Parts: sequence; structure tokens; C-alpha cells
Amino acid sequence: MSRTPTALALAALLALPTASAHVHGLALLDVALDGGRLQLDLEATAHDLVGFERAPRDEAEKARLEAARRTLLDHARLWQFNVAAGCVAEAPVLEVPGTPGGGAAKAHGHDHGHGDGQAQEKTHGDWRVRYRFQCRNPEALRAIDTGLFAAFPAIESVRVQLIDASGARAASLGPAQPRLVLRP
Repeated sequence: MSRTPTALALAALLALPTASAHVHGLALLDVALDGGRLQLDLEATAHDLVGFERAPRDEAEKARLEAARRTLLDHARLWQFNVAAGCVAEAPVLEVPGTPGGGAAKAHGHDHGHGDGQAQEKTHGDWRVRYRFQCRNPEALRAIDTGLFAAFPAIESVRVQLIDASGARAASLGPAQPRLVLRP
């Protein structure tokens, strides 16, 4: 099986460890577009997503935790593409630190640890979500709009690393600029 240069660069980018310093207000987004396959890897602090970085102390905090999980797994709410690109989502995967098994949750909205909650004592960390899309007409994909800032107002900016057929580049998104332009 031959691999395209974009596929090789994509594999190299996704294999690199994310250089995050756990900064509140800053999320990281890796974007890779290879042919019709689009992958978005989001990393954000628990503080920015739920308002705390520890085990929930009461029912209200448990509800905030579950609401954040549901929102992060709602790819249609967080990522919008132009219709002509024909992008169809696969089930996103959410990883929450301090939960059994790393807290991997698929789109049905909860993890499979179902433990007694003691593992949630260490929740200071970053949540990670992987979104994958198959686009029937990737050349029509001009931009990605995000609802991230509306859903999580504590996120002030998103640092983006993007790789596609034209190469690698960086970008920054914010509440006033929630659109990542892929092609003019």
C-alpha cells in the first residue's frame, strides 16, 4: 500500500506529543485533512470545560460534568462545514483524566468505567476529544466554524496546528474569529 506525502505528514503530526502547558483559557486543536478524511483533535483544561479540576463535590457539579461530556460529544454543535463538502461524522472519542480507563467515552455519552468514583479524585488535567469526518467532496471544504466558544465561554483562544495537502501551518481562533479558513 503506497502512502501519499500528506498521509505520511499526517501520521508524523499525530504521533508528536502535544506540547501543552495546561494553560487555562487556551485550548489546542490539531487538524488533519488527507483526501476525504478530516480529523480534529481537541485538548482543553477541565477548568475551562466544567469550572473545576477535581472530583465533583455535589449533584450540581456532577450535572456540569455530564453536560460538558454531552456537549463535547455533540460534533454538530461544535464543528460546522459548508454543505458542499459533504462531511459525515464518525463517533467522537472523549478522554477524561481521572476516570477509569482514561475515561474514554464514545458518542453515547458516558464512560465504561462505572467504578465507585474513587478514580475521579485526580481530575486535574486536560480533556481530549477526537473527531473524525469523511468528506465526499473535500476540495469544497473551505472553512471550519466552531461553536466551542459559545458552548464553553471560559475558552478564550484555540491554538490550531493544521496539516493538509498544501502543507502545515498554524492559526489561532477566538470568540471574535471562530472560523478556521482552510482555502480562500
